[in-house]
Amino acid sequence: MASPLRNGQAQTAAVKSSIAALWVIAVWFGIVTGLLEGAGLLLFQQINWARWGPMMHVSEEIVWISPLVDLCFFLLLSIPVALLAKVAPRVPAVRVLVFLLTFLCVYDWLTLTNRLFHRACLLLALGVAFAFSRWLGQHQDSALRFWKRTLPWAVAALLVALVGIQGGEWLRERNAVAGLPAPAPGSPNVLVIVVDTLRADHVSSYGYNRPTTPNLDHLAQQGVLFENAISPSSWSLPSHVSLVTGRYVYEHGVGNVQPSPWGGWGSAGLGGFPTLGEALQQKGYRSGAFSANRTYFSHDLGFGRGFVHFEDYFHSPADMFVRTLYGREFSRIYLIRSDKSLVKRMLRALGWTSLLEQDAEGSGSYGGAFGIRKRADAINEEVLRWVDRDRQRPFFAFLNYFDVHDPYGAPRSYPKPAWQQQTLVDQYDDGLKYDDDFIGRLLQALQQRGLAQNTLVIVTSDHGESLGQHNLETHGRALYWELVRVPLMIWYPGHVPAGLRVSHPVTNAAIPETVMDLLGTSGGFPGPALSVLWRTPGAETNWPDPLSELVQNRYPGKKDQAADALEPTASSGAMRSLITPQWQLIVHEKSGIQLYDWKQDTGELNDLVNTPEGKTAALSLSKQLEQMRRAPRQ
Repeated sequence: MASPLRNGQAQTAAVKSSIAALWVIAVWFGIVTGLLEGAGLLLFQQINWARWGPMMHVSEEIVWISPLVDLCFFLLLSIPVALLAKVAPRVPAVRVLVFLLTFLCVYDWLTLTNRLFHRACLLLALGVAFAFSRWLGQHQDSALRFWKRTLPWAVAALLVALVGIQGGEWLRERNAVAGLPAPAPGSPNVLVIVVDTLRADHVSSYGYNRPTTPNLDHLAQQGVLFENAISPSSWSLPSHVSLVTGRYVYEHGVGNVQPSPWGGWGSAGLGGFPTLGEALQQKGYRSGAFSANRTYFSHDLGFGRGFVHFEDYFHSPADMFVRTLYGREFSRIYLIRSDKSLVKRMLRALGWTSLLEQDAEGSGSYGGAFGIRKRADAINEEVLRWVDRDRQRPFFAFLNYFDVHDPYGAPRSYPKPAWQQQTLVDQYDDGLKYDDDFIGRLLQALQQRGLAQNTLVIVTSDHGESLGQHNLETHGRALYWELVRVPLMIWYPGHVPAGLRVSHPVTNAAIPETVMDLLGTSGGFPGPALSVLWRTPGAETNWPDPLSELVQNRYPGKKDQAADALEPTASSGAMRSLITPQWQLIVHEKSGIQLYDWKQDTGELNDLVNTPEGKTAALSLSKQLEQMRRAPRQ
């Protein structure tokens, strides 16, 4: 007869063995679930490309990020089961944990397709978990042997994914920079800053009555300010393509998201046109893009061409977490709640406030998950870290700040400006002041490194914002003045005239040719370069009138759906706009023509198309618009 001591020792050993098995199971399930999740997120992002707007986006790094997140999550869940096994040895802890993890694993793989209702995923996952748990009751020993035997392979697969993806990217960038030609001695750095969604009339140096932009004002005082710069479109994707290629939307053809080739975009992206980054690489520049607009300015959309280095997703642990499947679920369930909710109060108490920085990316407006905002401070950190990595070559850095974009406002912890925070306009200006602060900090950091005086700086925006005008709240639905007029400043000490203000309407799609011209060369981009306006007296006489375009888009954001019944919008047809020193012509393919005297009527409240003068002007401008689109630009 066994002694009580031996029985106790045997029972303790059995508990320890059971707990060890729990750790093995949790690690195995976490890695395997995450590896397939990462691959699946990439796969279904490609398959579901038509829903690109209301989607959380990922790149190859998700293949190792998802396993790490799931591993931590599953290990955390195994702790209470291990405690249960310790205090109640008769409970079948292994079966309990396997049931739980099988359910989470299957739910994960079903949900990532984004093609099934959540309730269906839950029911199917429960069914599979019950069935597998019953099978395990008869085959637990063999199952445990399988998990223990294959665990090293799962760990190895995770390490290969991590080292292969990150190491491969490091080697690719290193070899690309090493293969660049030698730059010309004294070549200046080039810094292009896009403040996403910034309309010009909210910038102080454009006459706004609030001190929103002291740092941009300082640049304008020491450089050239274009009073009437026009964006090629009123939303991010087509405008950014124009900003890097110098081409209008009708030329590059990227009016909306297009299905990505399975092998990547290669040279076919961005309409196949050369980019400013490629032109500068041929001059020996190392090039980097740093984007806070991860929906419409990302490597996935083909913008990687021309940039040796591209930083968009995964800027923080919070951003990494929310892009995984269970991170998205956490965001969908908890982060859309009010600031007074228990979860949000707990996150603030723990100091995990980055999870509360809600972004426009994702399907949160449609009941899904919101992303985590990438703030200006993160952009600055990425840029400066990259600049410091190599001082031997001049750099070309293209930045996108996103803090002026909806949802408006600076971070909660950031000092508030002098004005009240009562309206959307107040919050919009708050986000602008925040971006301006960090633009100033970035330039100061370059100054401290001795780089600023030899850096060409261009600041602009991809489009404006409606803020309630013309029955619209946001952008991308129309081409009114507040949506296409953007700031444009060029600062290059000793090379551009200080304090010059150019009133003639210009397109900011001329930035690529302007950069190349200021560097004393040509990049083969459509001209003329904006620098011609201060170098050649009378150049504005025959200056090309700027064009803006929208293709038809039947999926407006919820905030602007009501406007479709009140205004001609892109929901019902494509739109084009041509701007002269007096007129703005807006043509809707189904709703006809609008004509505004933007100099006298900046709010564009009086459509003059049916007046005698307006009819004559509209007829002439319509012909000019058609001729412009038929004749390829050189």
